Amino acid sequence: MIGIALFTVSAQGAILKNKFQFRSPRPTIVAIIDTGVDIYHKDLKDAIWINEGESGLDHFGNHKENNKIDDDGNGFVDDVHGWNFVDNSHDVSDENGHGTHISGIVQREFKKQIMGKSHASSLKIMVLKYYSANSKNEKNLADSNRAIQYANKMNAHVINYSGGGYQSSGPELRAIQDSLKRGIPFIAAAGNSQTNNDFKSYYPSSYCLKNMISVAASDQRGRLMTFSNFGLQTVDIAAPGKRILSTLPQNTYGVMSGTSQATAFVTGLVAGLHATQSWSRFAQLRELILSRGKFHATLSGKTKTQMAILTSERF
Repeated sequence: MIGIALFTVSAQGAILKNKFQFRSPRPTIVAIIDTGVDIYHKDLKDAIWINEGESGLDHFGNHKENNKIDDDGNGFVDDVHGWNFVDNSHDVSDENGHGTHISGIVQREFKKQIMGKSHASSLKIMVLKYYSANSKNEKNLADSNRAIQYANKMNAHVINYSGGGYQSSGPELRAIQDSLKRGIPFIAAAGNSQTNNDFKSYYPSSYCLKNMISVAASDQRGRLMTFSNFGLQTVDIAAPGKRILSTLPQNTYGVMSGTSQATAFVTGLVAGLHATQSWSRFAQLRELILSRGKFHATLSGKTKTQMAILTSERF
């Protein structure tokens, strides 16, 4: 995870098949609120969101993506793939690598949910860059709040948030409440401080909202990682966060560990469910998620569900 920081199918599933029918995948926009993304990476370039209001030609025959005009009137100039809130620009490149790593995990898990690569293009990653190691925590938090507001305004279907801290924020809470009103699931990292979030809240994952899914990190067998935060009342589920291989800038790959990576696994799952299933209430979404999870006794007292999303596939 980074601080305001980022850190770096069961029998029940068979029962649910009659309640939630698979369908041909629909377009699904996932907002990755992170350090940016290498939008030219060979494994990600076809999954990058395009703002239709900032693409194509304007009435002068110039390309909207770089004509220095706010063509869609949303308050951001040339935001064709998202926005860089650190520098207030359309350059969403990733010098850190964290956001690119997260995006690769989301894409991989999404492909699994839609049963292959034939419909993989239905995933679109909206790049919202908020974190800089050179910025003070106050600025990172303010930029992150603006990123959430942008995702809401531009109709993201799922929000992935791998950052956090121990200070609550009214503007942050209100932004996520707006996500809730719009029906947007908000997937957030539980944190990497070996802390019980029931007693020391970690935000935004500790906000008690129906659209919030807080994710701890497990190993590939579902056992809680020693670095991971936990909480019987505040953390929903665990997912793999140990030495996860994924994309990095400049067409490279690398391994990272953390609740950030675990969060990306769940986001990919939720995005796939959005693309292929229907639900009208967040309780139904949680039921769908749990149908893909596995009960693990070692998570007793550590998460609400004692369940982990596991994966046996390599990148």
